[in-house]
Amino acid sequence: WGDSPGRAITEYLQRAVINMPEVQLVHSAPVVDLIMEDGVCVGAQILREGELEVVAAGETILATGGIGEVYAHTSNPPSANGDGIALGRRVGAELRGMEYVQFHPTTLYRPGHRSFLVSEAVRGEGARLINAAGERFAFDYHPMGELAPRDIVARMIRSEMALSGSPSVNLDISHRERPYLEKRFPAIFKQCLKAGFDLSQGGIPVTPAQHFSCGGISVDLTSQTSVRGLRAVGEVSSTGLHGGNRLASTSLLEGLVWG
Repeated sequence: WGDSPGRAITEYLQRAVINMPEVQLVHSAPVVDLIMEDGVCVGAQILREGELEVVAAGETILATGGIGEVYAHTSNPPSANGDGIALGRRVGAELRGMEYVQFHPTTLYRPGHRSFLVSEAVRGEGARLINAAGERFAFDYHPMGELAPRDIVARMIRSEMALSGSPSVNLDISHRERPYLEKRFPAIFKQCLKAGFDLSQGGIPVTPAQHFSCGGISVDLTSQTSVRGLRAVGEVSSTGLHGGNRLASTSLLEGLVWG
């Protein structure tokens, strides 16, 4: 699956759920609120085709993703707006680590378009960060240069943007041949081409963006929240696995363990 980690697992699970006759899928029905009885979550109220509907449940699971839409730049999908955290908080679920928000250093910058994540694996293959003056700057900030931890690279890019007044810096891996880049980074290469940038021909504009909420609704090893009948999985939850600076793809392992 090249530079699209997790895709195989996601697609397999989607097919498995679709083929389960006991599972009813309801699309385009946002949750308005969780329903509580005697301190226990017993379901949710949804908006379905313009009408409020109550869905009763012995167990309710929040799997709503992150909080990216709160930020100007994010690698998250539009649905990641923090609504699951708000739903849990309204019924008294304990939150933790909400200040731990990870920013990815390099997302493709295009005014008026959503951010597209350019994996740090590109920097791992030798891509260089170039400022508005055409200078490589990463080693001015950290001895590991472009391979420094995510938070450090994000901050160094932000510093260079502030110094120059530019909304982005360039990420340049054009010293690598096109066939290699197409094979090593198929999704990134294709997405950049669609946006009008050829990775093999020069630098592409990148900017830091909100990437992952390391905090969330506090859960135990079974994804149980502090509210009976309510569980949380994925980015909406806080398992304690990530700390303040999540490592790449750790959330994939978290998803496999916690559901």
